[in-house]
Amino acid sequence: MSRTPPLQGCRVLITRPRPAAEELAARLTALGAIPVLLPAIEIRPPEDPRPLEEAVRQALTFDWILFTSANGVHAFLERWIAAGRSPAELARVRLGAIGPATARALQRYGLQAAYQPTVYLSEAMAEGLGEVAGRRVLLPRADIARRELAERLRARGAEVVEVAAYRVAAAGDAEALRTALDPRPHRVTFTSPSTVRALAGLLEQREEIRPADLPAVCIGPVTAAEAVALGFPIAAVAREHTQEGLIRALIESWSRNPSSSPEG
Repeated sequence: MSRTPPLQGCRVLITRPRPAAEELAARLTALGAIPVLLPAIEIRPPEDPRPLEEAVRQALTFDWILFTSANGVHAFLERWIAAGRSPAELARVRLGAIGPATARALQRYGLQAAYQPTVYLSEAMAEGLGEVAGRRVLLPRADIARRELAERLRARGAEVVEVAAYRVAAAGDAEALRTALDPRPHRVTFTSPSTVRALAGLLEQREEIRPADLPAVCIGPVTAAEAVALGFPIAAVAREHTQEGLIRALIESWSRNPSSSPEG
């Protein structure tokens, strides 16, 4: 007798940008879920590329280059390669990755992370680097990234250069939202505070559905705090702040209380 898939019948709204949204959707489909893609944000090049270009030119003068997302890795390495440089040259600098997805992004370019925190948060990343006083640290990040990592490193004496490697822009429209919400999802997944803010903004166009009507499964505590602030009820928060952790949290939430799903 075959087992019922753990997410059988669970309609899940996915808000992360493409192509990561498709990857998550494929995983959820295999687990019996009904994924609904509504990428609430999209990744774009920085409005002013010159600071990133300068960071690329100076990259080998840094002691550490710390990446806090796979998007940051791709944005930085694409600009590095466009400048005629080989990714192998970056092996001369110590590279840090906030989590396994970011480390895998580095591996796609033949690079290995010299450091990855055991807790995939920027605060933990700052504390685990060891002595950084007098060290030069480059942070290629999103234009709207939190400042905690840079501030903690500066407080410990590091010389930190932050550069916007990519820009996060709101995506989606009224028609896409209408389609995604009919029938109403049982859960919504959030992978960053920016996805929370973007969906909340879209929902302002639909008076009949509010954030309170969409139980949220969040990738970590920072994202969950943003969801709470904007009125989304928290169904679960991933203990491991990765896509696999998010999926496990979703499964646990659905197994505990599938009857809490809203009516379509």
